[in-house]
Amino acid sequence: MAAGTTRRPVPVRRFGSFQELAEAAQLDDVAFLEASGRRLFDRPGPRPEEESGTTMSVWLRQGDGGTTLEVRCRLELAAALADFAVDAVAVFSLGGPFALSAEEQQWFADQVGVTVLYPYLREAVHGSAGKLGVDTPLLAVRSPWPPASGTDQK
Repeated sequence: MAAGTTRRPVPVRRFGSFQELAEAAQLDDVAFLEASGRRLFDRPGPRPEEESGTTMSVWLRQGDGGTTLEVRCRLELAAALADFAVDAVAVFSLGGPFALSAEEQQWFADQVGVTVLYPYLREAVHGSAGKLGVDTPLLAVRSPWPPASGTDQK
C-alpha cells in the first residue's frame, strides 16, 4: 500500500430475515471429524433398552476471518449391540464479513446446519453398522431434535 493511503473498512453485512440469511449461505464443505462404531464384545447379550440412547450436540462458530460459518454436529448412539459416534462440520460462506445476533446464530445452526449435516451423520451410522455386522439403528429421515424455542421465524 502506498504511503498516505488508507484502507477502507469492509462493511459488515447484517441480515433482515432468516430467509435472507439462508439464501446468502453457500455450502463450501462437509468434513468428518470422527466416524466410528464399536461392537459390544464384553456383554453376554444385547444392551438393555434402558441403557440405549442417542445424543446430539451442535456448535456454531465464525471462521476464516469472519466470512464463514461452521456448524458442527456430534451424534452419539448407544444401540443394542454397538456404540456409534459421528462428528462432522459443515462450512458455509456468506460472501464477506457479517454479524449475526444470538437468535440468528441459533436459528442457522438448528435450521440450516443440522438440516445439512444430519443425513451425513445418519449415513455414517448406517455404514458403520454394516461393517460391524449389527442391525442398523433406525434414525429418523429428518433430525428428531426440535430447534431451540423462539427460533422459528424472524
